[in-house]
Amino acid sequence: MDRLFLARIVLSFFLAGAWIALVTLLAERLGSRLGGLFSNLPSNILISLIFIAVSNDVHFVKGMMPAVPLGMLIDTVFLLVMMLFLKYGLTLSLVMSVSSWAVLTLVAAKLPPSGMWLSVLIYFAGTIALYIIADKVMRVIPVPGSGKRYRPWQIVMRAAFAGTIVGSVVMISGYLPSYLTGIISTFPAVLLSTMVILHLNQGPAFARATGKILILSSSNIIVYAVCVYYMFPAYGIIPGTVVSFLVSFAWVLLLGPVTGLLEKNIK
Repeated sequence: MDRLFLARIVLSFFLAGAWIALVTLLAERLGSRLGGLFSNLPSNILISLIFIAVSNDVHFVKGMMPAVPLGMLIDTVFLLVMMLFLKYGLTLSLVMSVSSWAVLTLVAAKLPPSGMWLSVLIYFAGTIALYIIADKVMRVIPVPGSGKRYRPWQIVMRAAFAGTIVGSVVMISGYLPSYLTGIISTFPAVLLSTMVILHLNQGPAFARATGKILILSSSNIIVYAVCVYYMFPAYGIIPGTVVSFLVSFAWVLLLGPVTGLLEKNIK
């Protein structure tokens, strides 16, 4: 294992773990809607793509990007399955959701690579359908935040749990070709750890409500991937990362009023 790859794993553990600990705490304070929006800002994928671009090149990263929308669509299915089974217990929910992700990923790996914009179109069509199922069929309703407080060691344990999941996925993805890496890089490590933490601390109703918003806010990662697809080859790694993150942050701000209106229309 070379030093650059090891550094990527270590940074993923610490930075992604700290980020997930922060956003889950914010979600618990702000409520399921705002928590779900900001939880999907690029974190693991941002760190991973920088290191992949340094260890390979920007064109390798560009070759990964058409697979990201497909990977995120699989992640939204993962979320819906997890939300569906949470009422039967966390263990069953994890087994069913991870199994669904694994099966769909194996199927996706056998499909011929598609172009960037076709992948984006398929992602949005599928994600909108999944959100409608969560909203109209499952009737998942928003849940307000709480004032629950935690000791410092509890926050550290939260970060360590999330960081371990993310770091493990980064390690596995380092041994795969570019297109498959694009799918594996979207393994719902952040989503899984976020949902588990919220379920354990706030209960299944809060986790399900946050998950419904996470389905929509996963589009933020697609916006980031499209920006990287064009920005990395044109402007390089660091400028491309900064611009892509700012655009994805702006996308989250735009989603805020949209999700607010959608949640108000729930009867």
